[in-house]
Amino acid sequence: MLIDLQKTRCWQQLGCACVLLVIAGTHVSAQTQKSKETSTTGQRSAGDAGSREKERAAIRKTVDELVAAFAKGDAEAAAAVLTDEAELIPFAGESVIGRAAIQKAYAAHFEKHPQIELKLTTASLRFLSRNAAVEEGTMHVTFGDGAPRANHFSLLHLREDGKWLIGEIRESTADDEGLSELAWIIGDWTAKQGETELNIKYDWFGDKAFLRGTFTIKFNERTVTGMQLIGTDPQTGELKIWVFEHDGGFAEGTCTRDGESWLLQTSGAFATGEEWSARNVLLRVNQDAFTWQPVLRTIGDERVEDAPPIKVVRAKSSK
Repeated sequence: MLIDLQKTRCWQQLGCACVLLVIAGTHVSAQTQKSKETSTTGQRSAGDAGSREKERAAIRKTVDELVAAFAKGDAEAAAAVLTDEAELIPFAGESVIGRAAIQKAYAAHFEKHPQIELKLTTASLRFLSRNAAVEEGTMHVTFGDGAPRANHFSLLHLREDGKWLIGEIRESTADDEGLSELAWIIGDWTAKQGETELNIKYDWFGDKAFLRGTFTIKFNERTVTGMQLIGTDPQTGELKIWVFEHDGGFAEGTCTRDGESWLLQTSGAFATGEEWSARNVLLRVNQDAFTWQPVLRTIGDERVEDAPPIKVVRAKSSK
């Protein structure tokens, strides 16, 4: 999808990663608008939008039931929102497969920790199909009067027989993800492919509370501008991303480290109102180059194929 950048509709989506947030807002929006003018195939009706909101509400109800079950220490109720073949993947220890096995594990956990509070803060919820969705965010667990422990979570929601259940619960640690670890990105960067060219500059904003990126994209004799901020959420400790485009489009998301890579989960809306989401994998090559690859992308209700890695290099000084 990124071999010909003039034809892709996803540069905006890809740019909303931690480093290249919103690469082609107007480009994608214009293409989206053009497709709407030439064909009604891709349009979502008001009924479709309403249906999606109902699905989101149903998913939220399932998650609320899980949280309530934890508050009560009720293993049976916690397992009731899972599919028969659900899988629990903790950040430490072995996976537990099957509703019955997970219920047994929950029962042992609640016996060991009779007072437990679970709070889930959702960063994104994207639909993979009519009957599947992935929710990601931060999980805060408090045992008794202790301090909350924060981890990242991912929930796979599946609709079975008209009811939304959870098919997978995955946890991962949330440490070593400070803003300072991205300080290497300060400076000027560029990426070019075909007739499309990106230039983005990063610097500190405020008392080094945020990394600020200002970008310009040129394509087809057009110019797109925008701004991004990367900072730590003072309530959750998460590294978060915010993007603002010149035409009114926006995006937000989270940035987490995974070994040598950074996983950048973003979602937002084009100026036309159409929603999108994507996960970007950023890999630092050296001090002057990195690659990023967009995967798990959706635009509206449409799943977009994964794209190959794109190389971004530090711009040479004009001096």
